[in-house]
Amino acid sequence: MPGVKSVLTAAFLLCAAASASAAKFTVDELVDRANKALRGDSSHARLTMTIQTPDWTRTMDVEGWNKKRTMAFIVIRAPAKDRGETTLRRGDEMWLWLPKVERAIKIPPTMMHSAWEGSDFTYEDIVKADSIVKDYTHKLLSTRKEKDRVVYRIESIPKPDAPVVWGKVISEAAVYDADDSVVPLKEEDYSERGELIRTMTLSDIKMMGGRRVPLRLECVPAKKPGKKTVLLYKELDFDIPLKDSFFSYQRLQRGGR
Repeated sequence: MPGVKSVLTAAFLLCAAASASAAKFTVDELVDRANKALRGDSSHARLTMTIQTPDWTRTMDVEGWNKKRTMAFIVIRAPAKDRGETTLRRGDEMWLWLPKVERAIKIPPTMMHSAWEGSDFTYEDIVKADSIVKDYTHKLLSTRKEKDRVVYRIESIPKPDAPVVWGKVISEAAVYDADDSVVPLKEEDYSERGELIRTMTLSDIKMMGGRRVPLRLECVPAKKPGKKTVLLYKELDFDIPLKDSFFSYQRLQRGGR
């Protein structure tokens, strides 16, 4: 039966391709590379963040710098009423500069789950940028071969006593045939009781800053119908020289200047 044989041969080739890509990276390496995709060892980005609700929409221009996934400096550039609001992260500590009252506020642990700038991201999302890598145990759930890439679905469970908010994270990442680049595609965050809390979808994958990256990130909370936060990256530069002193409290008080 030639037709059946051809189908079986094609299926075998797809499975073989997926297995070959899987051998290039362990599941831990896939998670690590996907986590670094939009950060690198250091990075600079310009983006717009749009928060949509059934009643209103708010858009901000944001500029941010990251280093080693332990330091971040994020400045709101527009609109005028928010200009200069700055978030500084150094290790596990975070501060917020409010130019209207010329005051710096240290974010206490009780505020870490609060919405950052009214978005569907929290202060903890910024502080725990590398948490998914170090605080979770990862298991490969499935693979599927697409046209020019292999997509991996991964389950991440918190390690015992890990200081994390999610009870489980399900993510997808793609490894591209052309250059072995690893690109995050999706993340589902669940509570300790197994309830889906939010879904992040990454798309519009293009080359920027010499890397293959997703330029659109959409975060949708499961229990807030009609609400979502969308990030659109306009500029991305990776592996730029940044001294630790760049992420200083003094610079925070100058609103990023």
